[in-house]
Amino acid sequence: MTPLVLLFTVSFVIAVDNRIIAPLLPSISTSLEATPGAAGLAIATYALAYGVAPLLYGPLSDRHGRVAVVRVAALLFCVCTAAAGLAATLPQFALIRLLTGAFASAAIPLTLTYIGDRFAYGERRTAIGRLAATTSSAQALSASVGGIVAHFVSWRVMFVGYGALTLLPALLMFRLDPGRPETPPESHDSAVGFVDLLTDRRAVAVYLVVSAEAFFLWGGYSYLGAFAARRHGLDQLQVGLVLALFGLGTMTGGLLVPRLQRVLSENALVRAGGLAMGAGFAALIPRWPWPVYACAMLALGLGYMALHTTLQLRGTEIAPAARGKAFSLFALFLFSGSALGTALLGRLIDAGRDDLLWGLCAGGLALVGLLAARPRVGARP
Repeated sequence: MTPLVLLFTVSFVIAVDNRIIAPLLPSISTSLEATPGAAGLAIATYALAYGVAPLLYGPLSDRHGRVAVVRVAALLFCVCTAAAGLAATLPQFALIRLLTGAFASAAIPLTLTYIGDRFAYGERRTAIGRLAATTSSAQALSASVGGIVAHFVSWRVMFVGYGALTLLPALLMFRLDPGRPETPPESHDSAVGFVDLLTDRRAVAVYLVVSAEAFFLWGGYSYLGAFAARRHGLDQLQVGLVLALFGLGTMTGGLLVPRLQRVLSENALVRAGGLAMGAGFAALIPRWPWPVYACAMLALGLGYMALHTTLQLRGTEIAPAARGKAFSLFALFLFSGSALGTALLGRLIDAGRDDLLWGLCAGGLALVGLLAARPRVGARP
């Protein structure tokens, strides 16, 4: 297999892990004798590590190569995933998930960076779209599998089994020729530092926009399951299947967006993406039947692909001589926005202010799409 195929494979198995824990939370909390809110600490620690660790992986990959870093992190990810199934207490489980998040965070950002190294800007969207379709199909699978596991199988068996299953692609990466250069020569030992990147106005504009996108999208997405159960009376299995439609929408969008690029400008795509996500959240406000909820998930997924893949594309263009560092900041802002949105918007769902929550997410994402089309955010005609 080529390095890119293996990077896509590892990204797939890690993307499954990214979202699989949410449907399992009730089972985990019962088993570890904790409240669901306390057990949710495992999600927060995972997200925290996932956002911060790329700051280390970026410079390491600039020096040693993308594949060299990903294969070590992927192997440690397998070990930690299996170990999570053996945790005896909640603190143990949360600590293991923190380590899992740290090791998981190498694959997808560095695969995007690898694409930036190997493809010209005009060809990059197709490769990014294929990666997005790969990870999106994984997330669709994880939502449905998570719901099924929560219903029928022990969560411990799932973690141990999944850790063993993901060992194969991790080991295959070690068969790649270690002497093969994986980054352009100019990207090694770059003098470009984090301070330089954070004082670049265009780079900061991209980072802030992706952080705002994550705040409203993932901050709202975190509570879609609780909302579906409360308003429509869906059980865990049904919630998992409905949320899988978001993954189906992103998977479809990943295949459609490169084709749409042939007839639409980049600016038109990001505007359409923001408006589609805004419409998806807005559709949750009226008390329509649950099939409308399902359609809203598809709209969110399609819009996400149009907007987010464009932001990823621009992220790979920041500081080509230090692409690993630049994209590690992209990941940090992305997951910081997600964590902040989840924390703050959760207060609205607890207060029963569902309509206000969805209204904020709808308006916020529509605005993000408009801002992303401005020249200062790296927009191209």
